Amino acid sequence: MPRRLKIDIDFSQDNTLIGISCHKKDYWVAYKLNENLHLNLKRIDDLPVYNSKLDLLISYTLFNYNNPDTHNCYYFISNYNPEGNMFPSLKSIDYFLLINGLINESEVSGMVSAIKKIPNILTAFKHDLNKINDSDGFLSDLELHILEKIELKK
Repeated sequence: MPRRLKIDIDFSQDNTLIGISCHKKDYWVAYKLNENLHLNLKRIDDLPVYNSKLDLLISYTLFNYNNPDTHNCYYFISNYNPEGNMFPSLKSIDYFLLINGLINESEVSGMVSAIKKIPNILTAFKHDLNKINDSDGFLSDLELHILEKIELKK
């Protein structure tokens, strides 16, 4: 009988997720993040994510910034779509700021503090990626979406 090999990849080591609750529109929050965190988030094509419960492909707004100095990639993603939340278990979180790359805890704490000081932001906090159901699938979808956009630019 053939043996099955299970590969368990921990994506949380080089990905940091900050949850943001705010009732303002995504472009307003992205603008304020750019202003307060000195980012340059720009809107790109929406991120399609498959919802197995609804058997639908649902799109979520996506902003991106690649920092040339630190080589970190920042993704600002909406958790809400009228057809359903990307992560239904996290319906109190309106947006995610995903940082792909190595970043130390003091920088993350400073970013969370700066986000909390933005008017109309209800709260912001670091969230553990391992505690989100299907976060591996989400990260794979995001990576494939970004690679597809890079290929289209060539």
